[in-house]
Amino acid sequence: MTSLGSTPSFDVAVDRAGGRLLAAPSGELDLATAPLLIAALRAHDGCERVVIDLRGLSFMDSSGLRLLVSEHARAQAEGYELQLVRGGPEVARLLRLTRLDEQLPFVDADAVERLG
Repeated sequence: MTSLGSTPSFDVAVDRAGGRLLAAPSGELDLATAPLLIAALRAHDGCERVVIDLRGLSFMDSSGLRLLVSEHARAQAEGYELQLVRGGPEVARLLRLTRLDEQLPFVDADAVERLG
């Protein structure tokens, strides 16, 4: 994996293999750090599947929610598959409260790892 950007409280590791882009943000996803994840996701040209692994996040605010919803809409419009790996308790709670856990394409981490 390659790190595409970081701040003291945030980093994005990116792995591109075949037709898949895996972006694994870690730390705090908020207004200040969301542009780093967006930049990493824009590198998906030619990928049939984009995976965002939320397990490394310790915090996410409404900027992160907006990013996930926008990326989902973008995937539908541009015809690639988006998969989200569920994050820790704090992130899961935010997604549950907003009911986005029912509307966004979440997958189990082991399913992503099996597919490579």
